[in-house]
Amino acid sequence: SNPDFLWQAGYPVPRFGTGAFVECLQALWKPFGRSPLEVQECGKPYAVQFQAARKLLSQLAQHDDFERIYMIGDNPAADVRGANSAGDPWRSILVCTGVYQGGVGSNDKEDPAWRVEEHLPDAVESILRMSG
Repeated sequence: SNPDFLWQAGYPVPRFGTGAFVECLQALWKPFGRSPLEVQECGKPYAVQFQAARKLLSQLAQHDDFERIYMIGDNPAADVRGANSAGDPWRSILVCTGVYQGGVGSNDKEDPAWRVEEHLPDAVESILRMSG
């Protein structure tokens, strides 16, 4: 799973995600004097997630010559950070309908997106306009 500390979907406020669970588990593990708890995270924002997505897209398209691959998400720390870290051809688009609530005229300060759109349909329409 991804390490999102917060997530939001169909509920009016963000909730704790897997990242919060891992933090708690590590804190509970520590007092027993064992070696640090080893955690293997493989979701967003880790490179392995974006490499796997690109590999799958390459198989479906039967080529790997992508001008752009768009990551649309509502969580700057997971979606945007992952796409930005993946580099070309990835582009991050932040939507304001989940964890991020800053509005279209703003951007996340720690993990700024390539673009910010209000909703998913707006992001898709924007991509289609740019493509064509």
